Amino acid sequence: MAKRSITDEEIGLIKAMLARDMRNRDIQFYFNRQDRPVNSGRITGIRTGDYGPDVPQASNEDLDAFLATFAPAEIGVAINGNVIPARQSLADQARARFERRADGLWYLADGETSEQECKETFDPKRLNPIIKAIAGLANNRGGFVFIGVADGECKAVGLADAAFRDTDIVTVADKVKTFLTPTPVFSKCLLDLDGVEVGVLHVEKHTLPPVIVCRDGDGLTDGTILFRYPGQSARIKYGDLLAMLRERDRSAHALLLSSAARLSEIGTDKALIVDTREGTVDAGERQITIDRELAEQLEFIREGEFEEREGAPTLRLVGDVRAVDAAGQVRERVEARALTADMAVKSYLRREQVRMPMEYVCLSAHVQRQWLPLHYFVRLSGQETGAAVQALEGADCVYQNSKQRALERLRGERSAYTAPTGAAVPVAAEIQAGQIEGIGDRHAPSLIARAIQGLPDDFENILPLLDLLDGLHDAAHGDAVLRGAIYRAASRLDEIEALQAQQAQ
Repeated sequence: MAKRSITDEEIGLIKAMLARDMRNRDIQFYFNRQDRPVNSGRITGIRTGDYGPDVPQASNEDLDAFLATFAPAEIGVAINGNVIPARQSLADQARARFERRADGLWYLADGETSEQECKETFDPKRLNPIIKAIAGLANNRGGFVFIGVADGECKAVGLADAAFRDTDIVTVADKVKTFLTPTPVFSKCLLDLDGVEVGVLHVEKHTLPPVIVCRDGDGLTDGTILFRYPGQSARIKYGDLLAMLRERDRSAHALLLSSAARLSEIGTDKALIVDTREGTVDAGERQITIDRELAEQLEFIREGEFEEREGAPTLRLVGDVRAVDAAGQVRERVEARALTADMAVKSYLRREQVRMPMEYVCLSAHVQRQWLPLHYFVRLSGQETGAAVQALEGADCVYQNSKQRALERLRGERSAYTAPTGAAVPVAAEIQAGQIEGIGDRHAPSLIARAIQGLPDDFENILPLLDLLDGLHDAAHGDAVLRGAIYRAASRLDEIEALQAQQAQ
């Protein structure tokens, strides 16, 4: 009999963890060592009795003692001093779900489960199968959709073409928003398994399920609630829907109790109630007044996007701030500064002196925009590009693709430059010749934006183009394609200024 790589004691503990419904990847954390990884397939073998069937399950007392005294440095990778281990990347998380078998090929260790689905091909013109998988995973515990993995054996066969690689996550997100409400959170990356490229979509569990199909389409029916079951995404069963709604109600009840406890702790006479629906603050019989000089110094940041890095005091609220007279009548809207991609572009085009410029750099981690001005805000912060890279790397990520592209641009690995073609060529020639006055009357906005994207690194007449793009942006309204072109054009001007600033040093 071959010697086991896992000790009997460890097998007994794993069996006890499985009895508590712990997931394979959570169990791996306790037993992986640098010299001996424990893959998910091995744990599945213990679960099914194929590996170590004669080893008795550890008692609950033994498992509790093991968990209480567990020290990662003794079993995993040693961490020296106070260094915080880097967060595992999405690609690393995806790779941990695969194993290489005796034939030298890579397979999805556990096959298709309630947390992972396989698709052999990807067609950007037919995304409904992907949308169905995303909805099912979001309504269960979240998980992965792997593209380039055969359904039957769950063998990694690789992407057949560049369709998945070349499809921007924005394209997938737009389709998801069309068919699902509320919109699930997901991210996209590529995984290289020794030369076999696999596409990865990671879907987060929705915090307030259910996610519902809101439109009929190929394979999708309006009003359907999809749920991820082992091996398939299907219409949810009554029992699972009931459990989902009970869990949602339980979470809401727990939050309400927590809020009530906090209110009791503070005292009702010292607490305020913020109505995010009406945008008002209820202070009982009292009225809150903020001096205008103070109001002009405050930053109002949208809830869910707050991360204090520079230590500046910040008031976080939802809704608008309004100036009122003694009778409580609204005199004017002061400002509710919820940082958006539009605000970042406008701030750059108008040369605004924002108070927290690094927040504008880190915005790329929170919006689905691959082209935003970055270098201008780095200069405003008074810090080096390396500090901006570090800040963005440490930012909580909502859209991994946007964040990664922003990091590449800060490092000089990606550029907004694209050579003008077709009708944009003569427009670019006019701009370089200084014929900017009245150019908006002579040419379409999209041609102007494309021409600016193709300006050379030594172009110097930047300021008139900032004003020009500002006007084009205001006129773009609901034209998403034009706005995207303007964003890229602004990013190109931002790059040119940064390059020239570096050369001047």
